[in-house]
Amino acid sequence: MVDLEKHIKEQRLLFDTDKPRDGHEERFMQKLDWQPVRRINFRHVLQVAASVAIILTSAFVLIKQNKSGSKTAQREIPAAVLEADNYFATQVNARYDQIQDFNFESSEEKAVLLDELKDLDAYHQQLMSDLKANPDDGRVINALIRQYQIKLEVMDQIIYQLNLFKTKTSENHEKESV
Repeated sequence: MVDLEKHIKEQRLLFDTDKPRDGHEERFMQKLDWQPVRRINFRHVLQVAASVAIILTSAFVLIKQNKSGSKTAQREIPAAVLEADNYFATQVNARYDQIQDFNFESSEEKAVLLDELKDLDAYHQQLMSDLKANPDDGRVINALIRQYQIKLEVMDQIIYQLNLFKTKTSENHEKESV
Protein backbone atom coordinates (compact mmCIF):
# COMPACT_ATOMS: atom_id res chain seq x y z
CA MET A 1 0.00 0.00 0.00
CA VAL A 2 2.84 2.35 0.83
CA ASP A 3 4.53 1.54 -2.50
CA LEU A 4 1.33 2.38 -4.39
CA GLU A 5 1.02 5.74 -2.67
CA LYS A 6 4.68 6.47 -3.39
CA HIS A 7 4.22 5.57 -7.05
CA ILE A 8 1.10 7.79 -7.36
CA LYS A 9 2.90 10.75 -5.76
CA GLU A 10 5.91 10.37 -8.05
CA GLN A 11 3.80 10.04 -11.19
CA ARG A 12 1.25 12.67 -10.21
CA LEU A 13 1.86 14.88 -13.21
CA LEU A 14 1.15 12.01 -15.57
CA PHE A 15 -2.14 11.17 -13.80
CA ASP A 16 -3.38 14.76 -13.71
CA THR A 17 -3.52 15.28 -17.45
CA ASP A 18 -6.97 15.63 -18.99
CA LYS A 19 -6.25 13.63 -22.08
CA PRO A 20 -4.85 10.10 -22.18
CA ARG A 21 -1.71 9.42 -24.15
CA ASP A 22 -1.87 8.85 -27.89
CA GLY A 23 -3.00 5.38 -28.88
CA HIS A 24 -4.74 4.74 -25.55
CA GLU A 25 -8.13 3.94 -27.09
CA GLU A 26 -6.66 1.47 -29.60
CA ARG A 27 -4.67 -0.31 -26.91
CA PHE A 28 -7.79 -0.46 -24.68
CA MET A 29 -9.96 -1.94 -27.45
CA GLN A 30 -7.33 -4.55 -28.27
CA LYS A 31 -7.19 -5.62 -24.65
CA LEU A 32 -10.99 -5.93 -24.52
CA ASP A 33 -11.15 -7.65 -27.90
CA TRP A 34 -14.05 -5.36 -28.60
CA GLN A 35 -16.26 -5.89 -31.60
CA PRO A 36 -18.31 -2.87 -32.72
CA VAL A 37 -21.09 -4.96 -34.32
CA ARG A 38 -23.71 -6.22 -31.90
CA ARG A 39 -25.44 -9.40 -32.84
CA ILE A 40 -29.14 -9.81 -32.20
CA ASN A 41 -30.14 -13.19 -30.88
CA PHE A 42 -33.14 -14.40 -32.88
CA ARG A 43 -34.26 -16.69 -30.08
CA HIS A 44 -34.34 -13.79 -27.63
CA VAL A 45 -36.46 -11.72 -30.04
CA LEU A 46 -38.93 -14.61 -30.41
CA GLN A 47 -39.23 -14.97 -26.62
CA VAL A 48 -39.98 -11.27 -26.17
CA ALA A 49 -42.52 -11.30 -29.01
CA ALA A 50 -44.27 -14.37 -27.58
CA SER A 51 -44.45 -12.76 -24.11
CA VAL A 52 -45.94 -9.56 -25.51
CA ALA A 53 -48.49 -11.55 -27.55
CA ILE A 54 -49.59 -13.53 -24.48
CA ILE A 55 -49.95 -10.40 -22.36
CA LEU A 56 -51.97 -8.58 -25.03
CA THR A 57 -54.23 -11.59 -25.61
CA SER A 58 -54.87 -11.96 -21.88
CA ALA A 59 -55.69 -8.28 -21.54
CA PHE A 60 -58.08 -8.44 -24.50
CA VAL A 61 -59.89 -11.48 -23.07
CA LEU A 62 -60.20 -9.87 -19.62
CA ILE A 63 -61.55 -6.62 -21.04
CA LYS A 64 -64.04 -8.43 -23.26
CA GLN A 65 -65.20 -10.63 -20.37
CA ASN A 66 -65.71 -7.62 -18.06
CA LYS A 67 -67.79 -5.81 -20.70
CA SER A 68 -70.07 -8.78 -21.23
CA GLY A 69 -70.30 -9.57 -17.51
CA SER A 70 -68.50 -12.25 -15.61
CA LYS A 71 -69.77 -15.80 -15.68
CA THR A 72 -70.22 -15.92 -11.89
CA ALA A 73 -72.45 -12.87 -11.93
CA GLN A 74 -74.80 -14.58 -14.38
CA ARG A 75 -75.59 -17.34 -11.87
CA GLU A 76 -78.51 -16.82 -9.57
CA ILE A 77 -78.50 -16.81 -5.80
CA PRO A 78 -79.80 -20.18 -4.52
CA ALA A 79 -83.44 -20.19 -3.44
CA ALA A 80 -82.57 -21.45 0.05
CA VAL A 81 -80.32 -18.45 0.64
CA LEU A 82 -83.01 -16.05 -0.59
CA GLU A 83 -85.55 -17.74 1.67
CA ALA A 84 -83.22 -17.46 4.68
CA ASP A 85 -82.56 -13.82 3.83
CA ASN A 86 -86.30 -13.14 3.64
CA TYR A 87 -86.91 -14.89 6.99
CA PHE A 88 -84.18 -12.95 8.77
CA ALA A 89 -85.31 -9.69 7.17
CA THR A 90 -88.84 -10.14 8.50
CA GLN A 91 -87.48 -10.95 11.96
CA VAL A 92 -85.29 -7.83 11.92
CA ASN A 93 -88.16 -5.66 10.70
CA ALA A 94 -90.46 -6.97 13.46
CA ARG A 95 -87.89 -6.16 16.12
CA TYR A 96 -87.22 -2.77 14.55
CA ASP A 97 -90.94 -1.96 14.71
CA GLN A 98 -91.05 -3.17 18.31
CA ILE A 99 -88.17 -0.86 19.25
CA GLN A 100 -89.77 2.00 17.36
CA ASP A 101 -93.00 1.57 19.34
CA PHE A 102 -91.25 2.12 22.70
CA ASN A 103 -91.72 5.47 24.37
CA PHE A 104 -88.36 7.12 24.90
CA GLU A 105 -87.73 10.02 27.26
CA SER A 106 -85.89 11.82 24.49
CA SER A 107 -86.75 11.72 20.82
CA GLU A 108 -83.04 12.28 20.08
CA GLU A 109 -82.12 9.04 21.86
CA LYS A 110 -84.73 7.18 19.85
CA ALA A 111 -83.48 8.70 16.59
CA VAL A 112 -79.86 7.86 17.40
CA LEU A 113 -80.73 4.26 18.28
CA LEU A 114 -82.79 3.76 15.14
CA ASP A 115 -80.07 5.35 13.00
CA GLU A 116 -77.48 3.02 14.50
CA LEU A 117 -79.65 0.04 13.65
CA LYS A 118 -80.05 1.34 10.09
CA ASP A 119 -76.26 1.68 9.79
CA LEU A 120 -75.95 -2.08 10.24
CA ASP A 121 -77.77 -2.42 6.92
CA ALA A 122 -74.75 -1.01 5.02
CA TYR A 123 -72.77 -4.14 5.89
CA HIS A 124 -75.75 -6.24 4.81
CA GLN A 125 -75.82 -4.51 1.42
CA GLN A 126 -72.10 -5.23 0.94
CA LEU A 127 -72.66 -8.90 1.75
CA MET A 128 -75.56 -9.07 -0.70
CA SER A 129 -73.44 -7.61 -3.50
CA ASP A 130 -70.71 -10.14 -2.67
CA LEU A 131 -73.32 -12.88 -2.72
CA LYS A 132 -74.54 -11.76 -6.15
CA ALA A 133 -70.97 -11.90 -7.44
CA ASN A 134 -70.28 -15.30 -5.81
CA PRO A 135 -73.60 -17.07 -5.16
CA ASP A 136 -71.99 -20.40 -4.29
CA ASP A 137 -69.39 -19.01 -1.87
CA GLY A 138 -70.13 -20.55 1.51
CA ARG A 139 -68.09 -17.91 3.34
CA VAL A 140 -70.35 -15.12 2.07
CA ILE A 141 -73.50 -17.08 2.93
CA ASN A 142 -72.17 -17.82 6.44
CA ALA A 143 -71.19 -14.18 6.93
CA LEU A 144 -74.66 -13.05 5.85
CA ILE A 145 -76.39 -15.44 8.25
CA ARG A 146 -74.00 -14.56 11.07
CA GLN A 147 -74.60 -10.83 10.46
CA TYR A 148 -78.35 -11.39 10.77
CA GLN A 149 -77.88 -13.44 13.94
CA ILE A 150 -75.73 -10.76 15.54
CA LYS A 151 -78.17 -8.04 14.54
CA LEU A 152 -81.08 -10.01 16.00
CA GLU A 153 -79.14 -10.61 19.22
CA VAL A 154 -78.37 -6.92 19.54
CA MET A 155 -81.98 -5.98 18.88
CA ASP A 156 -83.21 -8.57 21.40
CA GLN A 157 -80.83 -7.15 23.98
CA ILE A 158 -82.07 -3.62 23.27
CA ILE A 159 -85.69 -4.75 23.61
CA TYR A 160 -84.86 -6.56 26.86
CA GLN A 161 -83.16 -3.47 28.28
CA LEU A 162 -86.06 -1.24 27.20
CA ASN A 163 -88.58 -3.60 28.81
CA LEU A 164 -86.46 -3.73 31.96
CA PHE A 165 -86.29 0.05 32.07
CA LYS A 166 -90.03 0.27 31.42
CA THR A 167 -90.87 -2.07 34.32
CA LYS A 168 -88.50 -0.25 36.70
CA THR A 169 -90.03 3.12 35.88
CA SER A 170 -93.57 1.76 36.20
CA GLU A 171 -92.70 0.22 39.61
CA ASN A 172 -91.21 3.52 40.76
CA HIS A 173 -94.33 5.41 39.65
CA GLU A 174 -96.56 2.90 41.46
CA LYS A 175 -94.56 3.27 44.68
CA GLU A 176 -94.68 7.04 44.47
CA SER A 177 -98.44 7.15 43.92
CA VAL A 178 -99.27 4.77 46.80
